[in-house]
Amino acid sequence: MSIMCDRSIEGFIQLIARYRPNFPQEIQGASVAQIDAFAELVYQVSALTLPLDYRNFLLRMGVAAPGFVVDTSQSGWGERVPWCAFVEDASPDLESLYEYYSYQLEDGESPPPQCLVVGVFGLHCQEVFLECHKDLAGRVFSQISNSKVFWSESWVGHLYKQAFRYIISNHMQIQAQSLINREAASELAELARIYGLQVMWFSDTFDFCAASLDLEILLYISSYATSPRFYLAGKKQSWSWIPNRRASSAVADFWQFLKRSEVNN
Repeated sequence: MSIMCDRSIEGFIQLIARYRPNFPQEIQGASVAQIDAFAELVYQVSALTLPLDYRNFLLRMGVAAPGFVVDTSQSGWGERVPWCAFVEDASPDLESLYEYYSYQLEDGESPPPQCLVVGVFGLHCQEVFLECHKDLAGRVFSQISNSKVFWSESWVGHLYKQAFRYIISNHMQIQAQSLINREAASELAELARIYGLQVMWFSDTFDFCAASLDLEILLYISSYATSPRFYLAGKKQSWSWIPNRRASSAVADFWQFLKRSEVNN
């Protein structure tokens, strides 16, 4: 579990590599010169200094992070502006961000105060922002009709939550999933604590993430405070762990609770 607890960009890379060994060789970082040029442009537009965590991310994955960035240059994505990318999982390449900020400078526009744009996605070029306070990387959010939709409390936490979802969807067997109400989400999170699941450091007010010490059980509650959906997952090679443990473990409580708490879509 030490990898899961390492609050760094390198820790995120090693966590993915635990399940996808070639990941460190697949990613491509930006050069110091590229990052410095981008940082200068950002300062011209917003008078912001790149936070250290985000700068470190660019050094390791600023050009490519396969599996965590959708390449919208491929056929089938339609007509889109060059910097447009789906970035719920990470960030578009630095070249795209540089082009975006160049347009901002040319048009005399700028992101909200103390906010760095780390991605643009969707048909309407919706931005993803990273709050910056005294050169520290803060909350990650998008904005819809002047209303902020928060994704994570921090940039590194944002990456780890993407890793958590990646592990569940690609290397686990999802045993139960459903929309639930906020009260049920709170009760389910409390059950996780009572029965020994470790609440991950990147779990926050926006998403709840917990896992057993051996990573055999993962519980993820997305949109925890608004419209929660839970995912209860186990290792694919032991997909029958729920029925095998009902008589003697917390899994029985989870299973019965989830049956009572499910709501129809």
